[in-house]
Amino acid sequence: MHSRTALAAGAALLTALPAFAQSNVTIYGLIDINLVREWSDNATFQGVGHSELNGSRWGLKGSEDLGNGNSALFVLESGYSPADGSQQQGGRLFGRQSFVGLEGGWGRLTLGRQYSPAFSAIDAFDATGSSAHAVGLLSRKAGSVKPAYETRFDNMIKYRTPGLAGIKVDLAYWFGQKNTSSDATERREGDGGAIAAYYESGPIGASLVHQQVWRDSTGGKVRTDGFGFSYDFGLVKAYLAYTQDKESGTQGDGKARTYDISAEIKAGPSGTVAVAYANRDEDEGDVGEDAYGWSLYYLHALSKRTTGYAGYSKLINKGNANYGMEFLTPPAGEDPQALLLGIRHKF
Repeated sequence: MHSRTALAAGAALLTALPAFAQSNVTIYGLIDINLVREWSDNATFQGVGHSELNGSRWGLKGSEDLGNGNSALFVLESGYSPADGSQQQGGRLFGRQSFVGLEGGWGRLTLGRQYSPAFSAIDAFDATGSSAHAVGLLSRKAGSVKPAYETRFDNMIKYRTPGLAGIKVDLAYWFGQKNTSSDATERREGDGGAIAAYYESGPIGASLVHQQVWRDSTGGKVRTDGFGFSYDFGLVKAYLAYTQDKESGTQGDGKARTYDISAEIKAGPSGTVAVAYANRDEDEGDVGEDAYGWSLYYLHALSKRTTGYAGYSKLINKGNANYGMEFLTPPAGEDPQALLLGIRHKF
């Protein structure tokens, strides 16, 4: 009897709600392509590269007004190579982002393939934006110590709080869906979770993040903790990013620390110089893979949507390290370099 009454009340409420049919869908994207020369001691690549400043993409996004300050939203975003037209992210149709959600004065709740809180909290605090050849990518590269810092994850549920005094918080959990065992520990393989906080007020920006992933079916975990900070002086905007990776359980007990210091410098009304230095130090004894390097970019705004750019990067691999860039992975101890000239157009 009570369930019938509840159903009837629910139906009456739905019929009483006004029909909010206001919705919109936007198509958007960008093309980023360049000429690149990449070399180390014993190998050279030269040709056409892409996605240097930003990953080339096209996407659909939209929202619908649900009334009372609430709305539904979605994003479908596909990555591609403008050099040959192929899909990126392993050939997925919407490999960059694919999610749907609700938002209102209470915050925002989304479900699907999304950016990780670590990516949102750390990538924004590098003047080079972790470009394809930039040394800031050392924070996401895996040597002998595996980080939990990855750009995006499948099957993620994410909640973002409304802003309060310049602070927003992300809470996220994702399901690996790799194991159907009756054992709870084994089923956790590929699962992960994160919490990140962001602060923005005037010239100051800051972030904190904790992110962890269960890498195997025996409870082995990796975690990444980090922070970002920026200050806009006007002519110069300075950035600092730091991450610490830690393995546990069957993943081992390795640790790694990466810091990235960078700056954006205005060069006239249309130009920007971006410079970055990064260093990765792995605490794994003789097998630790340590490296450092620097990057220098010049960006010139040709219009509001079109930017020309040039860049140079060099990585110095120490000992067993063989970190590469986009096209070359050198032997241990060799130091890859890259020189490039490109254009980015947004639409």
